[in-house]
Amino acid sequence: MTGTEIAAGATASERLLVHAALADPSPDEQSQLAELAHEITNWAEVFELAKVNATVPLVQRRLESEDLYELVPELVRRHFASVTDHIAAVNDRRLAGALELLRRFDERGVRCVVLKGMLFSTEIYHDPRYKRMNDLDILVELDQVDTVIEIYRELGLFATSELLGKAPKVRAERSHHLPSFVSRDGALVVGTHWGLITPLAPYTIDYAAIWKRVRRIDFYGVPAWAMSHEDNLHHLGIHLPYYKTGVRELADIWNLARYATDVDYDLLAGEIAKAGSENLMYHALSLADRIVPIPEFAALIGWIAPKTNRFTRYDTARKTADIHALLRSRSTHTSRIEKAYTEFNMTAVATEKRASFARLWSDLLLVPGAEARKMSSLRDPSALSDLGARISAPYRLTRVFQRDLGRWLFPAALAKTVFDLGAAYGSELASRAGLGTSVAERPGIDEYAAQLGLTRDDLQAVLDSQE
Repeated sequence: MTGTEIAAGATASERLLVHAALADPSPDEQSQLAELAHEITNWAEVFELAKVNATVPLVQRRLESEDLYELVPELVRRHFASVTDHIAAVNDRRLAGALELLRRFDERGVRCVVLKGMLFSTEIYHDPRYKRMNDLDILVELDQVDTVIEIYRELGLFATSELLGKAPKVRAERSHHLPSFVSRDGALVVGTHWGLITPLAPYTIDYAAIWKRVRRIDFYGVPAWAMSHEDNLHHLGIHLPYYKTGVRELADIWNLARYATDVDYDLLAGEIAKAGSENLMYHALSLADRIVPIPEFAALIGWIAPKTNRFTRYDTARKTADIHALLRSRSTHTSRIEKAYTEFNMTAVATEKRASFARLWSDLLLVPGAEARKMSSLRDPSALSDLGARISAPYRLTRVFQRDLGRWLFPAALAKTVFDLGAAYGSELASRAGLGTSVAERPGIDEYAAQLGLTRDDLQAVLDSQE
């Protein structure tokens, strides 16, 4: 691969952003990065691009390792450092908690597979601070989940479902994971999975085959497990958020392919066919390949294209048509909706429910213009195109949530918010009439937090740590 193929058609700032996200650049790519760095006249633009793509630490560390960081003006270096240092501090605390947890798993005979960013930090990037880690994602066997929960309890972690008064439990027919478990200081957040995607989605993952291919790894000095490179690539593709598609997410895909030169793409193609995940993989591989071309990706995209639906092919072509828009398209708007839904369910107080209800529905139906433009891959749109993007945004969001949660679960969840808000106000009216539980006895967010030995600010910090 030559450096000129990377981010073809992009500006110097955009190409530098992508080159700096290569985990193991070739000598030619290192030279290309150096040439680009000396061309840059607006380093503030580079920093803003890195922020949009959530790759500030990755860019800074690559520039430092190539002795190019001194080219960055001091003021911009301070901006880089403020982000990088904060992420480093949070990640260091998260890693310390993760290591203790994995030690306990190993001692108790739990085969714990480390997923995604935490795994790649040790195998590919050799840097636990390369990006913001929302949580430690793990895959365990279903019959070991009870032991896993016991270990969480021993370490003092609580389940986020307990904020809703619900004990964590396995519902394998409806979900592929437990609610997140969180340490009391918020340093460690664990996503516990027995599957890679919701069973309500129309995909059939061969978990027996995945477990046959798992391998032992050394995770920063602690024994753990990892999936095969083929299964990790498949997981990245099926798990890629539809609109959160910045360099932060796509770099893991191309860097894994560049690192794992022994990937069996015939095996991967077979797993995609078995799972029926052609649409998801076509989208993910096409976006990654547009920025950093991988010959094997191009071949695989061509193989699965006939089994990809028309909408996916059209929408992916739209996303990859303009490299400038693609490198500015990362949106976390779906996370805002998910957080509002979580906060809605965290309280029984009608006024608190109403505030979260309003945020949820407003974020779904009245999408800010900047976010709508990202979803429609627009750059410098006309007034008419801008209006069209905002009108289509609720439809686009609905498609994404139905894709991720199942066709019927998302509308059912929305309908439930209307029912629950009405029920909360009904209970208040009944209590004022002397019937049922008094308003003072119904727990709000503060009360749920207190039951777990936390404050409202502690809970908000946990929510804010998730993207």
